[in-house]
Amino acid sequence: MKHTLLCALSVSLIIFSCAYADGTKVANDPTRISVGARVLGMGKSFMGMADDIGSIFTNPAGLAELNNPQMTSMSGKFINEVNYLNVGGAYPTFLGTLGIGYISSDIAFTSPSATTEVLDGVRIIPSSTEGSSYSYKNSALLLSFGSPLSSLPFDIFKKADFGGTVKLFFQNLGGPGINGGTASGYDIDLGVRYKLNPAIGLGAVVQNVIPFSLGGKIHWASGAEESLPSVLKVGMSVKVLGENGLARLKDSQLTFNLDGDFTPLRSNIPSLLHTGVEWLPIDLLALRAGIDQDVIGTGGGGLDVANNVTLGVGVLFNDFRFDYAYHQYYSIPENDTNYFSISYGMSNKKPVPPLIKYLDLGFPQDRTVVHADRIKVSGSALRPEVKQISIGAYTVNVNGSSFEAELPLTLGKNSILVTALDSNGAALESQKIRILCLTSFSDVTDAYWAQGPVLTLATLGIISGYADQSFKPDKTINRAEMITLLVRVSGVTTEGVALKLPFKDVSKKFWAAKYIGTGIKLGFMTGYPDKTFKPLRSIIRAEGVVTLARFSGLDLTQPVPAPVFADVPGRHWAAKAVNAANSAGMLKYLSGQRFEPNRQLTRGEVAEMLSKSDIVSQKVAELLDWEKGY
Repeated sequence: MKHTLLCALSVSLIIFSCAYADGTKVANDPTRISVGARVLGMGKSFMGMADDIGSIFTNPAGLAELNNPQMTSMSGKFINEVNYLNVGGAYPTFLGTLGIGYISSDIAFTSPSATTEVLDGVRIIPSSTEGSSYSYKNSALLLSFGSPLSSLPFDIFKKADFGGTVKLFFQNLGGPGINGGTASGYDIDLGVRYKLNPAIGLGAVVQNVIPFSLGGKIHWASGAEESLPSVLKVGMSVKVLGENGLARLKDSQLTFNLDGDFTPLRSNIPSLLHTGVEWLPIDLLALRAGIDQDVIGTGGGGLDVANNVTLGVGVLFNDFRFDYAYHQYYSIPENDTNYFSISYGMSNKKPVPPLIKYLDLGFPQDRTVVHADRIKVSGSALRPEVKQISIGAYTVNVNGSSFEAELPLTLGKNSILVTALDSNGAALESQKIRILCLTSFSDVTDAYWAQGPVLTLATLGIISGYADQSFKPDKTINRAEMITLLVRVSGVTTEGVALKLPFKDVSKKFWAAKYIGTGIKLGFMTGYPDKTFKPLRSIIRAEGVVTLARFSGLDLTQPVPAPVFADVPGRHWAAKAVNAANSAGMLKYLSGQRFEPNRQLTRGEVAEMLSKSDIVSQKVAELLDWEKGY
């Protein structure tokens, strides 16, 4: 019996519409309860907060807050009889966030139907009762959109969001004796949200803005029509604790919400308040509580306000969030209802704000290699806020949308900072350009096989060219030039070197005397049996490789199991040095060729082999490293 009465109560609440003094019938709106377990746990206070997909069912302006796709669903059994379900999804675009939601409430029950007997045209008494099945379903399809208003020209819109929801209603009532039990209708909700500051948010929604006369109603197949009364909802959300709260606390967040519902066109409906709090002691857990006021009849056609306690909890795991809400209804224990939601896309990671581009650098791009002592920097300003461009130590005006400036470069690594400035000189965006300026020689072009080693070693100051800006890479190198080069690269000081050289062809006044003395001491080269050094004699390949192998500290004691070059057999006096140098990569440029040990060594070859030695290769690597020195 109790179950039957509860069913009847449920049906009376849901199926039969209310009638006001003017005779207008008011339809039941399924969106009243299906707002999501998170919102229900906070007493349905969400207008000013509206920061996730729950905005589809409450304040569509909150969809503008979303930076990633989200989905949600909720189920519950209202007063233990009415099945509630909602599902929703939202997807951000460059124009704003699109949302779609579906809400459904339904009930099915069996109720006794009375029959009477008629005898000679006279009704006597009900003779029996039989159970009859009834069903009722009320659903709505929601199409939502939310977008920030920051692109509008007035400052007041910089912190505002706007949204709207088109609601398509469908109802179905079935059972014995019911005709025309299907209905449909539509209406629109409009919402705004304003961030007063990082801690305080305001929100407002007008539900059912289309008047009855213009189609904002539910139309039954039987011909009956029900209105969808307009409701003004306003709210405020305050972050009491948190990184952006009134009291800054990094590891814990506490938010307080307060909403109000007003029906200015229906003075007999009392205003309602919704209050709630959400506390996140840690990022993975949310605890909620609230008071959800609702209208309740007092008998005799009067209306009053009931205070319903709500509680909730949310658990966040990766991108998923599980929410539970407990909701009292009218202080009747049998009416207490549990709601469950599961949502996706709820990561607690802070969204990365979209990067606004103000600069488009045409030339040079980052990591550019040049061979000139000046460079022209050019590009375009992408937004009208850019009034000037700072390029290194220079500032230039924007001509239309383009800019250009010529800057000097130093040999080696250069870093140029290009900054877009507004009318007040404030920086809008900065980009750093890294430029490597290498020495250039008129006779070392891109076609020259050893261009890279020659230019990098010249840039490092290891080798040098001639006064006419040439390098003469195919010119032979003599013994004095070779030993001078290697001593300089080694970094060993030549100051105070005793010039008591045992070479009769090297005097104290000879320009390379101190380098020859130091190089002999370091073991880079030796003299000849006749006590001469022959400083001006051109070095042949075999001698040059031996010298560079000694300079590099290669192991020259290992036997030569198999000659690398056919014309340098194992018995050749330079075979060990040639094999060691080849293993170190110094002779890669001769791969597949003859070695020609008696061929005179050129300046280009020396640059190539020297660049592969341990000491020099480290310096070259540092010069070519784009991550250091800029």
